[in-house]
Amino acid sequence: MDHNTILQCFAATLDQNFTIRSDAETHLKQFSSNQGFLQICLDIISSNEVDDSIKMAASLYFKNKIATSWNSKSSYASATNTIAINKDEKLLIRDLLIQTMLKCSKNSPRCIKVLKYALSEIILNDYPEKSWESLLPQSFELLSNSNNDIDTINIALICISEVFRTYRWKYNDARQDLEVLIMEYFPSLLTFANDVLFNNGTNMNNQQIGDLTKLVIKTYKFVSYYDLPFVLQRQEFFIPWANFFVTIIQQDLPIEFLNSTANDPSSRSRNPWVKCKKWAMGNIYRLFSRYAVNSITKKFEYNDFKTVFLNEFSPQFLQLLFQQIEKWGNANYWLSDESLYYSLSFFEQCISMNSTWKLISSHYLNILQHIIFPLLTPNEDTLETFENDPQEYIHRNLELWDDDYSPDLAAISFIVTAVHKRSKRTLEPTLDFIIQALQSNMSNGNDITLNNAVQIESSLRMFSSIIDKLTQQDSPYLNHLDGFLKKFVIPFFNSNFAILRTRVCEICSKLNPIDIKDPENRVIIFNGIVSCFNESKDDSLPVNLSAALALQVFIDDNQFKQVVSEYVIPMMERLLQLSNDFETDAISGVMQEFVEQFAEQLQPFGVELMNNLVQQFLKLAIELNEAANFDPNTIINVKDMPDEGDKQMAAIGILSTAISILLSFENSPDIVKNLEQSFYPAAEFILKNNMEDFYRELNEFIENSTFLLRSINPIIWKILELIGDNNKNENSMIPFYLEDFMLSLNNIIIYGKEELCKNEFYTKIIIEIYEKAIQAEENTLDDMKNIFQLSQMMILALGDHLPSIFKEKFLTDVMKAIIEEKEDGLKKHIVFAVTSYNVITASLCSSSPTLTLQFLKQHNCLELFLQLWFTNFIPNYTRVYDIKLSLIAVLNICCNMTTNAFHTLGLESLLDQIGKVVVQLIAKLPIAIKELNDKKREFSNFDANKWDDSNGVFDKAFNDDDEIDENADDDEVNGDEEADDVRKLMDMLEKDNGDDYQFVHSGTFNEADSFDDLEEDPLTESILHNIDAFSLFKESFANLEQNDVTRYQTLMHSLSEEEIQILRHTLSL
Repeated sequence: MDHNTILQCFAATLDQNFTIRSDAETHLKQFSSNQGFLQICLDIISSNEVDDSIKMAASLYFKNKIATSWNSKSSYASATNTIAINKDEKLLIRDLLIQTMLKCSKNSPRCIKVLKYALSEIILNDYPEKSWESLLPQSFELLSNSNNDIDTINIALICISEVFRTYRWKYNDARQDLEVLIMEYFPSLLTFANDVLFNNGTNMNNQQIGDLTKLVIKTYKFVSYYDLPFVLQRQEFFIPWANFFVTIIQQDLPIEFLNSTANDPSSRSRNPWVKCKKWAMGNIYRLFSRYAVNSITKKFEYNDFKTVFLNEFSPQFLQLLFQQIEKWGNANYWLSDESLYYSLSFFEQCISMNSTWKLISSHYLNILQHIIFPLLTPNEDTLETFENDPQEYIHRNLELWDDDYSPDLAAISFIVTAVHKRSKRTLEPTLDFIIQALQSNMSNGNDITLNNAVQIESSLRMFSSIIDKLTQQDSPYLNHLDGFLKKFVIPFFNSNFAILRTRVCEICSKLNPIDIKDPENRVIIFNGIVSCFNESKDDSLPVNLSAALALQVFIDDNQFKQVVSEYVIPMMERLLQLSNDFETDAISGVMQEFVEQFAEQLQPFGVELMNNLVQQFLKLAIELNEAANFDPNTIINVKDMPDEGDKQMAAIGILSTAISILLSFENSPDIVKNLEQSFYPAAEFILKNNMEDFYRELNEFIENSTFLLRSINPIIWKILELIGDNNKNENSMIPFYLEDFMLSLNNIIIYGKEELCKNEFYTKIIIEIYEKAIQAEENTLDDMKNIFQLSQMMILALGDHLPSIFKEKFLTDVMKAIIEEKEDGLKKHIVFAVTSYNVITASLCSSSPTLTLQFLKQHNCLELFLQLWFTNFIPNYTRVYDIKLSLIAVLNICCNMTTNAFHTLGLESLLDQIGKVVVQLIAKLPIAIKELNDKKREFSNFDANKWDDSNGVFDKAFNDDDEIDENADDDEVNGDEEADDVRKLMDMLEKDNGDDYQFVHSGTFNEADSFDDLEEDPLTESILHNIDAFSLFKESFANLEQNDVTRYQTLMHSLSEEEIQILRHTLSL
């Protein structure tokens, strides 16, 4: 391996010929495991004689090699058996990397961006381990000796920022060494930033220096984002840094820059100095919102810092923000979206505390008029997006999916916080402003201009954001809702502007039909929603979607249902089309509601609907699968990684709708079978491509279809084969998602047990799932619960058909888990304990309980098992399943074991106890069955259409808990919206639960209380469902009395008169 060979390989990776490229990549992979390879890469990158494209290829390879091999303990290195880089080579690479970056700064600056990620990975691993402590002093020395060379300064500041980045996600207690570093280095860093970089604003035209300044600002962000170092809380440190940020924020951008980018806002936002303003604002906002406001968690009690920030800094800073905002509102000043976002967010935080609310309350109307209203008014870009990219408009303006610093979303958040926390001072002025704006723009009736329309949109968007407050119980505005809707909302159902039709439907989606009292309004709204939903103009997608969401709200209303019932089929087809055109789970929710409300009308089209849904799902799933299989080696920036969250949610929504369609055919088994066939392609794609995000919905579909049919069809056995094939893959996630797969496996075992007894192929699949799950590393008790639930079901379903080797393995595994937990652990983790004990109990239900008891004795666990089973578990059982399972097992021991077996096992005295246990179980069973049946009736009687909150039971009273007492001190005012709710919950727990409250303080449950965690689903059947325990009991005791009088008398003599009466009563049933 030599320099030229490696160089030629990198050059060949850029060749257009696939074979040449492939051979080069293969050779590089071989060379990369040799010591010295990385040094050669750096030599190539730093050479002035190598082409830039080859340098970039070498840089990417170097970065990826560092990412996968530098940390030998990483999950990737462990999973791939990657050869780690040895310690001596690491020392050499670290020094060479800095030198290479310094050289590349001059001749190959593009490589710096890639090498920076490699540097970051090395620092992240080595600096916290104190393996590269010399880097920080070396970097500051490089800074001091830079002679103002921009490239040298850049490398020095990159190293400095990456070192301090390693402290970002730590609390102060875990980074005490940081305090010393800040005291030693931050004063000189700030001086350098002020004097050399900012230099009284003289460098504002130099974008490179802007990038350097941004590195300094982000360095401060790294150390203050998660916790605020004690040194930086001190006034002598905080004020100079805060002044530096303020200096950046208030510095005007060069006029020539503003003129040259007047028609290119995105170019402006990319300017490094604009980004400096953004991060400076971000740092100040973070200091305020995290460390200077009151919080229910009381995590950061930095009172001295809070006093300095609130009393000495925030009043002056607010004045600066007001000045800039005022000039922006008058179109005399340009502010980036990020600056507007942080300004409004800062104002919003001020609302929550009385001391800061006093500073902005007098400005509220001005903020509303000159900031909020213009920001919510659609500009040309918004209107163009609405027309040409409706999906993006919906994401941004209706679903509010936006990770950017969007000032309009900050404006909405400001209004919402103001009218909820300061409603007495803000709600009426806000509503008055909205009404005045609407009146002024509707003065010409239907003859409104585009300028009127966008201002109406702004006003209605403001109204939409506060409608929940206006319609609260006892709201003085609630009785005026009909009048407002009639005058200012309903007319725009027929607007020529689609953006207004969209907003009207969006407002309707937030209404409660009960609140609309005017019959005429109701009819107009009903027809308007249906009309908007059905329109098919070019710009109608946002209108259709918002109307669909309104449909979902009103669909429970009987009068509205009558309007819709005539159009159910075409409207469902339209929903399917919308779902295909637009990737959102919202449409799926509407379709689910339609299926549930109009199941009868939609039944003839069930299979067709299912086919359409499966095709739509497959379209999304294929795109998601392709995105998931991208090549990470092509990624330079983490932001370049594909984000398919909306597709995923849409796909999940489609599967949920498919399940709803399935459930609507519970009385049509033939159609259910056809629906299973239609769903199969979706199941096949999910399992063959390991799409774990959809495992839950896949198994819910199988669970429901098999439950409706009470049988397992060939298509479900075929899906089980796919599950088995997937499970055999080395990287299968089925063991990790076993809880989800238990939904389907449970029913396959219950309704397919006859086939499982006959067909070892299917039995083997389920046992292999068990074996892989039990072997998984780091199984939690919840995981073990699912595993043991599977094994006990196999024991009960297969009985003597289960090969003894597997039964012994099930028992060995469960005994190992029980022994590891010991008695105290079992009492603390009741759900796990009962589930694991049920594996043994299930084994005792077989034709040879003696073998199971012998197994326990051989493992020295017989006494522990019987003691806990009889004295701790059985007395506390409340589930039908647990009681019935124990009763069957106890009867099997009592009636089917030989006297010699009792003697051999040393259990002669057990007969004196076992009678009382039988009585206890037989007495519990009717109560448990009644409770389970009551639950079933509750579910079957529940009718969503009858869910009525007409009395506003669940509404909060107007102006109650949200409103802040303006006469209270800030310490009495909580900035956290859920504070009161949390406090009330804690009070309730202490008052109503007595000793139970100990769990809130991390105490342990009492044993009986813990059994409440054992839930019994009234909507599913258990493997024991068809066993009549009472008949079994009577039959067993009759046989015992006839065939073994001595044992029968022993049992009866051990009982009290009351217990005998219970037995006789049961026997007489």
